[in-house]
Amino acid sequence: MASFLGLQYREIMIAAIFPALLYYGALFLMVRLRALKTGLKGLNPEELAKIEKITLYDDPHTTAGWDWLSKFTQIPTEHIEIDRVTDRKSLVDVRMTASVVTDFYRDGITSFIIVSSDSDFWGLIESLPKAKFLVMYEYEKCGTAIKNALAQHGIYYCAIDDFCTAGTEDMKRAVLFAELEKHLPDLIGENPLDLTHKIYEATRVTATMKEMENFCNRYVKTLRLKVNSEGKFEIEIQK
Repeated sequence: MASFLGLQYREIMIAAIFPALLYYGALFLMVRLRALKTGLKGLNPEELAKIEKITLYDDPHTTAGWDWLSKFTQIPTEHIEIDRVTDRKSLVDVRMTASVVTDFYRDGITSFIIVSSDSDFWGLIESLPKAKFLVMYEYEKCGTAIKNALAQHGIYYCAIDDFCTAGTEDMKRAVLFAELEKHLPDLIGENPLDLTHKIYEATRVTATMKEMENFCNRYVKTLRLKVNSEGKFEIEIQK
């Protein structure tokens, strides 16, 4: 643009400051007003205190990001990994059902929040009619039939996609950095963008191509060699 207009780049930057501030200020205001209108907010300490524990059920081949959740919440977190019977069959739903039934009958826990990417939880809900459930689903993986069934049984449900994620960006970065550090000993011969794709795939952090390119340019391509306090070489991420 500087060569096209025949101006110094500094002059263009100065001229663009006010429009940029106006744009991002208006964007912030719109998001803030939308949050106030819909009641989107993070849970306050009193609400969080009602959650006794978070239990994560998955198989050993899923995202490494779950292991970081306990570092970003004061709620006791338990991560249960269940081996698959076959490549196509997971026992996660069976194990979750057994644990919830145990919590209900043995420990007297009567309220559960189920966060799931599918609808295999319906058998569990139907088998515990006296328990209270709140179901959070994914738009793309929950059909009309299961929503109608939940509504007919008076069970509140909402989409994870609409839920306020509050401070999850810090957790995403921590997970991505941890995965990047795993690849540091084997960097030689790696393509920076291909490595970035591997990191996002391993952590299952959702991102656009542009966001991945930004991560690659800011953190992967800027890796540097330094000498640590023990006088040994190590690779450092420029955070």
